[in-house]
Amino acid sequence: MPKQVLFHRSSVKVKEDRTVIAAPIGKGIWRMGPEGEWTVLTQGLPKNVHVNRLQKGETDLYACTAQGLFRLGEDGGQSLDIPLVCYQFKELGDLAFVATSRGLWSRTGRGWINVASAQAAVYDFLYLPEYLFLALDGGIAMYDRMACTWAQLPVGARVTGLGVFRSRLIGVTEQGELALGDRRGGFEKVRFPGLFLFNVISTDGSVFLCADRGLYRLGEVGGRPVLFSLSLGTPITDLDIGGGRAYAATLNEGVRIWDGFRSDKMTEN
Repeated sequence: MPKQVLFHRSSVKVKEDRTVIAAPIGKGIWRMGPEGEWTVLTQGLPKNVHVNRLQKGETDLYACTAQGLFRLGEDGGQSLDIPLVCYQFKELGDLAFVATSRGLWSRTGRGWINVASAQAAVYDFLYLPEYLFLALDGGIAMYDRMACTWAQLPVGARVTGLGVFRSRLIGVTEQGELALGDRRGGFEKVRFPGLFLFNVISTDGSVFLCADRGLYRLGEVGGRPVLFSLSLGTPITDLDIGGGRAYAATLNEGVRIWDGFRSDKMTEN
């Protein structure tokens, strides 16, 4: 069996009521109270739980962990009975999918069923009206939902995150590169000098890149990708936005909060 991959990065998510849940790398799952105090969540969660990614569903927060998928509550978590390494979770109306070390699974009334790539790890996915994209060890798999056909899109590296930028499929590789689609099934790996990319986040109408030197917004000049710096100096691995605030998970310095969030200007709280 191939070695199981774990994401070594912090994660953060915020609910509509501004409840903040964070998973500092290697330190479990924490909830921030109204006065800014932090409380660790333990009930129903494995000891020394390793979180690959926190995610928001329709109403709840979820933790994709090395020990399975958990729905998070006030004091802890509830196992959703999928005993695999989980990397991504998304609720889309009545549908729910989880990306795992053994493919993509879908929630049904009778439990979870595998729907794609049962023998391969899926690190992220995009579920679009016409296509399903899977982030895999060697690149990206594309399922045409109209034609019911699969296509393999080689990248030449493990892809750990996916997004869409100006109708172009993009990804982040394990080597910290940007995989930039050419709209024809090919990809260019872009290495920004002096930067290692951890994560791609699509939110608030923009695409953000979390990197070892800070937070950036992805742009384009003359058909080429460019990065606009939003925050420098601290490695940032995840981002969420809610209630006019931006919440950034740093690699080892906790959560940074910016009030009055705008993607071209931020003021740190």
